[in-house]
Amino acid sequence: MATDPSAVDPGPPGRTPPDFGAVFRLRGSLRRRLGLAVTRLRHPRISFGSRCDVRSGARLTVARGATVTFGKGCVLDHGFTLEAVGAVEVGDRTVFGHHCTVASDDRVVIGAGCLIGELVSIRDHDHAFDRTGTPILDQGRRTAPVVIGDDVWVGAKATVTAGVTIGSGAVVGAHAVVTHDLPAGCVAVGVPARVVRMRQPDDVADRS
Repeated sequence: MATDPSAVDPGPPGRTPPDFGAVFRLRGSLRRRLGLAVTRLRHPRISFGSRCDVRSGARLTVARGATVTFGKGCVLDHGFTLEAVGAVEVGDRTVFGHHCTVASDDRVVIGAGCLIGELVSIRDHDHAFDRTGTPILDQGRRTAPVVIGDDVWVGAKATVTAGVTIGSGAVVGAHAVVTHDLPAGCVAVGVPARVVRMRQPDDVADRS
């Protein structure tokens, strides 16, 4: 027999119902703090700012002599992969989606407040392949720094290649392959990525 919701006993008068949202937030905060503490112990060569969230399955490989810094409030989602032989610098509140890869032989700089979508690859090196008489495997790597400005959104499954600079406020579409510099405030899509438009300042966008 169905129960009339209005007939359910609300409990003693004046009793405040439990705030399950607060409980979940507290549990999440404790999980993040514990996870960050464990990650710092396991990876003393990496500097993490406060309130970073390093989630399960992260693979962090840092060579002797490499320098890796994550600012405050960064998120490294499930399956994030870091391969650092050179330097990696990440600004505050930058979020990496699941199964991203950041690899540095020389230097990778990613600014503050960036959104890096899932399965994005950011590498400052590539295989040399110019000589046909030598196996590509034996030709070594070509390396050039990657610099990504603040407030950049890199869409899912995009690839950022060696030697590229992406200006602050740029948007890179999903599946794009960035092979050359992109200006600040642009929207770029495609393979190779090309600028399709420029973002508008807030005052212009509000009038449109």
